[in-house]
Amino acid sequence: MKLLGVDRSPYVRKVRIVLEEKGIAYEYVQARPSVPESPVPQFNPLAKIPVLVTDSGKGVYDSKVIVEYLEALKPDPGLIPQEIEARMEVRRWEALGDGVADATVLISHDYDRRQPDDWHQRQRLKIDRALVAMEAELGEREYCHGERFSLADIAAGYALAYLDAALPKIEWRNAHPRLAKLTTRLAQRESFRRTVPAT
Repeated sequence: MKLLGVDRSPYVRKVRIVLEEKGIAYEYVQARPSVPESPVPQFNPLAKIPVLVTDSGKGVYDSKVIVEYLEALKPDPGLIPQEIEARMEVRRWEALGDGVADATVLISHDYDRRQPDDWHQRQRLKIDRALVAMEAELGEREYCHGERFSLADIAAGYALAYLDAALPKIEWRNAHPRLAKLTTRLAQRESFRRTVPAT
């Protein structure tokens, strides 16, 4: 199978980390949706990345759906619990991570300059509130949920790494030392090291 995307996309990195954790062979194809002759719209009519192209040629999108597909394709190692309450908790972490990434993308790309003056502040508040929630939820645990590595850790790790790269002026570590420690630990994990975006 193939994964279409670009290194700078946080959502592409999330999927790549899942692929690496599960040991699923794939071809990573650098493909920017906006350039002429991009293959992305052929597999995703929304022309957004990431897109996973299955061996049968079917396009799977977006990152949440791709992660769900990969979990079903190769259940071991499991990254999303089957028990409903545990599953919900892990998916909540994914929602927080994706929300931090969403707000970071909006601020760093400044997509719509017609927004009111407080628009950036509202995006920043989303990030700040998410970090407070994540710090509290993590507590003194080694992992974001339960006693082992899961999609919750991937969500926190990829989102915070992207926040560092895209908005380095946001100094969040002193206010959230547990998340800072988690991020440092995750950065040493093989799946994270193998997917660091090229500079």
